[in-house]
Amino acid sequence: MTSPRPLSLRRVVRDVGEGDAVERAARARMAALAAVDHPGLVPPLDVRRDGSTVQVCTPRVSAPDLGTARGTGPHAGITSLEQWVWLMSGLADALAALHRHGLAHGDVSPGNVLVAERPLLIDLIGPALGREHGTPGFAAPEAAGGPSPAGDVYALGRLGRHMAAPTIAVQADAWTAPLLAEDPAARPPAESIAAGLTSCAETARWRPEAVDVAPSLRSAASTAATARDPRAWAWRLRRRVPLVAGTVVLALTAGFLWSALPPSVPEGAAGATTVLVEAAAQPPVGVEPTDAARELTRARFAALESGDGDALAGLAVPGSAAWAQLEHQAALLADGAAVEGLGDPEIEASTVMVDGEAATVEVTTRIGAHTWVTAEGERREIEAAVETAVLELVWSGERWRVSDVSAAP
Repeated sequence: MTSPRPLSLRRVVRDVGEGDAVERAARARMAALAAVDHPGLVPPLDVRRDGSTVQVCTPRVSAPDLGTARGTGPHAGITSLEQWVWLMSGLADALAALHRHGLAHGDVSPGNVLVAERPLLIDLIGPALGREHGTPGFAAPEAAGGPSPAGDVYALGRLGRHMAAPTIAVQADAWTAPLLAEDPAARPPAESIAAGLTSCAETARWRPEAVDVAPSLRSAASTAATARDPRAWAWRLRRRVPLVAGTVVLALTAGFLWSALPPSVPEGAAGATTVLVEAAAQPPVGVEPTDAARELTRARFAALESGDGDALAGLAVPGSAAWAQLEHQAALLADGAAVEGLGDPEIEASTVMVDGEAATVEVTTRIGAHTWVTAEGERREIEAAVETAVLELVWSGERWRVSDVSAAP
């Protein structure tokens, strides 16, 4: 992206190309943007010429961009899940607004996001003119074909992982996995991302440490996008996961059941999962997926009640979204969280599909009232509940493991 140059204390200018054709395209883009009204977008003020050079004037915003705000070093990035969700959901909502009007941003990257009272998307014209192909490390694989809503979603996923500090990397990786699907059509729409993330965790404004905002003299703008989304992904993000003293409490109802797992890792997005599936031998005759699903669910309850984090994480395919969530729950147990009075659940399972080393099983679990105890000692009484979920199982060569979870149809 070409660096903007200050025009005055109130605006900045960015060169977007040369010639009449570029000017017409820039003016058409500006006219289209005029129909998009969203507080997370900073629309351009004007398109002008300096000789043959076409320039876009945008408001000056005194706020750091993400590249500056992230910081450097091994602990760089956002350390709070609430603040990370604030950033990601705000950007997704802005992108959704753009996408609803048939527009795409084209370069969702640290240099094009400002951290103000809300996340702001800037540079709304230059990346959309087809002369640029996004920022390396953030651009979608298909970016050379031009901007698209699906490309924006992919870039948002990359941005989310880039901005997550190591302390929240497990959650960030799991929740951005659907955004990074190799097939653009498989990526969720920005609108679903915004709604899903805010259903998974509370939000809190991120206020980066004092930084020099001089490098961020540029126009700030934000967009919103809608795309096609697998229904199960949105369903799995529907459950709210509140934060208590920095710890994610995994249940307000029976929220630690299989159906509370985060979005699945799309095919091609989790290399570890793909390798396991391809290398796995066929399960032997008599090893039924329904029996395995019941035992996996029962083992999960036992591991939660006994506080055995290693056993918990061992139930899922390494590298999958299910594994990431179980690893996170194991970390909570290691920090002192506990489950009391869980008892032995009633579990019913029926096979939906079996295809070699992969199987789909519907599981209904009935559990009694129990208590969640956070690492800080807060006790939450959970009522008895019945939940039904669809488990995707993979034969690992020695046993079935969970790779994905979705809502029952």
